[in-house]
Amino acid sequence: MTRGAGQNGRRATGPQGASRGMGRALAAVAGVAVIGLLGWWWLSDGEDLVDETLVLERRLLDGDATGRDGRRTVDAIIRNVDRMSPDEVREVQRTLETEWREARDEDVEAYFAAQPDERRSILDRSIDRTLVYKELRFAVNPRARGFEGRRPRKPRAPAKDAAAAGPGDAAQRQLLERYDEALRQRARERKIELPAWQ
Repeated sequence: MTRGAGQNGRRATGPQGASRGMGRALAAVAGVAVIGLLGWWWLSDGEDLVDETLVLERRLLDGDATGRDGRRTVDAIIRNVDRMSPDEVREVQRTLETEWREARDEDVEAYFAAQPDERRSILDRSIDRTLVYKELRFAVNPRARGFEGRRPRKPRAPAKDAAAAGPGDAAQRQLLERYDEALRQRARERKIELPAWQ
């Protein structure tokens, strides 16, 4: 038997064999670390999902994205929300609610400040925003399921603007009721069904 050979004629593993085994282990650990890093990068996509989502929501509420572009924008919002943490989702939902209320308040003010022949276009804009807002509430609800993992759910009704105006402000409540009635009438003329909470 030659020196360094084992019983079956194999060479004994010395320091070189141990080095190769250690190198393979380090390569495996590095591979797992790279995969984990790539997974984190893919999930976070290296960007602020909240800010990106809010920009997309504003485009929709402002009427800058309609038709196919609007559908793609909603799909992008859904993908972003599905990758967000619960705190990020809540932030997006709160901001959407706030911006919707501000847009609605602007429409109400514009409606009563406008000439009678200008009011129809303001109501049309408000109806379109309401429909977009309804779709956005669905898009920012990660529990909704259906096409591509989501299904439409009946949205929880937001607090009535009349209640937000305060119990002593009867005149403001009357204006809001007149506006809501004009909005529903215009929606009927356009054969559009508004959400129950509108």
